[in-house]
Amino acid sequence: MLTHIHIRFALNQKDDNAAILAELKSALKLVKNGPIFIIGSWQTGDFGHVYAAAVRHFSIDAVTPFSILVLQAEGFGVGGLLKDIEFSVRSVSERQNGTFTLLHTDAISKNRAIAAMTELMKTVENAREPFDATFWAKTAVQSMTQGQPLTPVWADLVRGGSSTHYDAYTAICTSFMQEYIERFGISKGREKFVCLWGRTSGMPKPGRLLGGANPQYDSSESGNQQLCLNLKFKIPSIKAILIVGDGFNHETRQLKHVFNLGEFWKRQSSIMGRFQENGFFDYMTAFYDCDVVHLGMKSGGMDVLGIWGQKVVFIDSLRSPEVTKARVGAWTTKNLLPVPISEMPTSMGKAIEIARAKNPKSFKTTFSREKDVQAMEKIAHEEKLDDLFNNEDLGKIASAVSQMFG
Repeated sequence: MLTHIHIRFALNQKDDNAAILAELKSALKLVKNGPIFIIGSWQTGDFGHVYAAAVRHFSIDAVTPFSILVLQAEGFGVGGLLKDIEFSVRSVSERQNGTFTLLHTDAISKNRAIAAMTELMKTVENAREPFDATFWAKTAVQSMTQGQPLTPVWADLVRGGSSTHYDAYTAICTSFMQEYIERFGISKGREKFVCLWGRTSGMPKPGRLLGGANPQYDSSESGNQQLCLNLKFKIPSIKAILIVGDGFNHETRQLKHVFNLGEFWKRQSSIMGRFQENGFFDYMTAFYDCDVVHLGMKSGGMDVLGIWGQKVVFIDSLRSPEVTKARVGAWTTKNLLPVPISEMPTSMGKAIEIARAKNPKSFKTTFSREKDVQAMEKIAHEEKLDDLFNNEDLGKIASAVSQMFG
């Protein structure tokens, strides 16, 4: 059973931290039993970890309720996230006859949302944060079999159990089919594909002035071109490299072995949210019998692909903080393989790691001020940093992808 609660604030409450906190605590009294995972709408990469925690919870103890509170920050919409949560958790809770409550707030400033989250974590006994979800779900993730989503309920939804999703994914594949066959012909047997994901979420951009998390993990157009060339050279049996999202230059898109999926999810209006977007690949690998390895810079999106049963190689850093290494280690499985490299593929990423090497506390996880960007750009200029992978790291990445193909 799903209960959805929208927490609304009066105009005089939105600028009052104490009033916001009081309203939230009042709402949480309705779900005082069971874990309550508290997450901000800007923490998009962490939602997959909370979904996995919910799966583990309802699989073990469906009697105890499970709740998620989404604090909506101004500039970060929740429409897609709420669709994601309902898709990923409600179906699992209903299959197990469990009680699931989804709470979300009106939009408030990100700073006030963070202040409320901090206080709730201190004062609400059963409050949990996304970091807890990683380890909450550890045993469930590590027991997965390759190719099988974390819960068979998700597989049912995209492989025909839900006509809405099945039809949408079928339509997306059909929209690519003619162009693909003209270029690559009809596949014979199980063929190998690499799906390369661009990542540009860390830098501030129009519509998201605060930027996203961990800008050092952003990819570069030049680095993505290197990967496309190197992978085909090192693994000639790759049928095609499918590129997803932005972050790819014209030269990369024109390579004979590259096929541009772009923002494929926009081809069907019924696909709502990143989690459902990634379900497309479960459908594709199940119905077209193709062997796909996903490759990209470390992000929560890569983790989500892993709990969909997809084979994932993600590019991590040898210099990543210990807290990051702990989360990566908890989910390292046959599905999710990290490749720690010595240098990031952007001048900004290299600059951030140089700054952190000098002072580990010098840099937060997001860019929120122009002077932060300028400080890193200054280091990049002074150190003459480039936007490329070094050859040793390229070799490590290709070896990991080859290992995943088996």
